[in-house]
Amino acid sequence: MQTKRILSAFAFTMLTIFLLLVVASRTSESAKADSGPANIDADLSVSMPATPAPGTLPGSKEEQEDKTADKPDVDITSWEFILANSEHNISSYTPHVVPIENTAQYFDERAIGALTEFLNAARAAGYSPYIQNAYRSYSAQNYSYNGRASQIAWPDYPDEDDYAEAAKYVAPPGTSDHQTALGVDITDRYYNSLDASKMDQTFLAWLRENCAQFGFILRYPAAKESITGWNEPWHFRYVGVDAAKYIMENNLCLEQFVSLYK
Repeated sequence: MQTKRILSAFAFTMLTIFLLLVVASRTSESAKADSGPANIDADLSVSMPATPAPGTLPGSKEEQEDKTADKPDVDITSWEFILANSEHNISSYTPHVVPIENTAQYFDERAIGALTEFLNAARAAGYSPYIQNAYRSYSAQNYSYNGRASQIAWPDYPDEDDYAEAAKYVAPPGTSDHQTALGVDITDRYYNSLDASKMDQTFLAWLRENCAQFGFILRYPAAKESITGWNEPWHFRYVGVDAAKYIMENNLCLEQFVSLYK
């Protein structure tokens, strides 16, 4: 009888211990569930890109409006903003031109004063600016363009492919900035062919850094070649002081500036 009681007590004790273990286990699982799933990548640092605020996406219309809120108050249809490129053919546009100092080169009479001041400032800074190219008429551009195509096609007559190849080196008539009579190639001396690597880099840098105060911009900067189609660190274009300062300070090309007013 005594043995039976001892066994009953032992069984009761074991059952109690078992029930306590079950309760403890469930309590532990509940605590883990409340604390959330375990982070298996606890030692890894992962940075997720922040979600941009509305209107701040690069290139968005809102961002462009913010950047151009202080654009100059100019009449974009005025003569100094005429745009000649592969998408804007100015046909036989012929401005009134006058000689540049004592050279055989010509420039728009409305901007000749600004060009003269620009050149004189370069001289005062210790440089000797040379006008390599300035105004080029439609017929002169046409002659150069056809001549390059003929050279490529020789001894055959040029076809469409030859003219397309020629356009990589000579702008087709009506698409050259020189025809506006507001574009000018300024170098440190005469060159048979224009090659920036052979030019005085300090002089080119001075022209680029000071052109805006005289109303000129670097027309074909290297960084904008995908837009303009050209890379010419010697080619400067008159647009007026206000526009020039804005364009140069904001690293724009003329195409981008004109598009701000559309």
